[in-house]
Amino acid sequence: MPWRIYPMKQKYTKRDGTVTIYKVKNKKWINSNRPYKPQKRGLEKKPLYSSRFGFLELFNREEQQGLICPSGYSISQCFNVMRKMWIGYHIAMNGADGGMSFKKMKKYAKAIQEVQEDMGISTTSFPHLELYGDVLVLNNKEKNRLVVEDHTALKKKQDAYEKWQAENSRKIQEVLQKPDREKGEVIVTFADDVYPYKVENQETVPDLLEPDEEAGEEEIVIADDIPFQNNQNGNRAKNSKKIQEKLQRPDKEKGQELQTFADDVSPGDMDFVFDLDDDEIVPDLLEPDKEKGEELITMTDDIPFKSKNKN
Repeated sequence: MPWRIYPMKQKYTKRDGTVTIYKVKNKKWINSNRPYKPQKRGLEKKPLYSSRFGFLELFNREEQQGLICPSGYSISQCFNVMRKMWIGYHIAMNGADGGMSFKKMKKYAKAIQEVQEDMGISTTSFPHLELYGDVLVLNNKEKNRLVVEDHTALKKKQDAYEKWQAENSRKIQEVLQKPDREKGEVIVTFADDVYPYKVENQETVPDLLEPDEEAGEEEIVIADDIPFQNNQNGNRAKNSKKIQEKLQRPDKEKGQELQTFADDVSPGDMDFVFDLDDDEIVPDLLEPDKEKGEELITMTDDIPFKSKNKN
């Protein structure tokens, strides 16, 4: 972060009562690379007139916080939010949002005009967005005004056109929704007086579908006995067990039976397997047939075990 130097005037009072003023340079760290530009004060600052509170330069910062606009916010809060809206408008104008830049420009422009109307100051005109205000101001990169035009007449025309458009849209809707009595059209109004959670009508749709016995129709009821397969981990094991039971169910007509083998040997009694004779072990039962040229080959695994877990 670079240094920023602020020129200041410091007062020093001596013992005899004389006051001397010294010019001091104060240094501060800043989180910006923009060059310092001191605020315009006094006659250098351009006056800003509000139709609600008069000239805003006559009020200090504490007094501006007491000037409440019709929206309920103070003048200082409106200045703060309008500064942020101007930053968003310039970002959208530079095309940072791609195809949404034009919509965002119009959105920020409308918001800026609404805040300015709430403050009672002259609104900014955006003719390229078809949003006219009181004044069109064009500045250069050094923030010096180049063009100042009065657009109050255009703003009045736009307001009158919006009112006319709103009134005509209602008339057009009334004409389109008006029935043609010569053709027998009538407006029918249905009152929805049934509470959506308490329906006392017992005639449901399946009961209204009655078969025509003369045409040979009959009512067939199909029961869905397949269990619902939920993808949740909690119900997946239960559903898989039910499906396996149904798939493993024997067909008694074909003579199938379900046989159950009980494993009555506990895991602790498995030591007897290692006490068996060498003749009863499975690898020894595989004897080679020497007549066919078979022979027994023993292979030792001398490769050390490699763990995949790396600490």
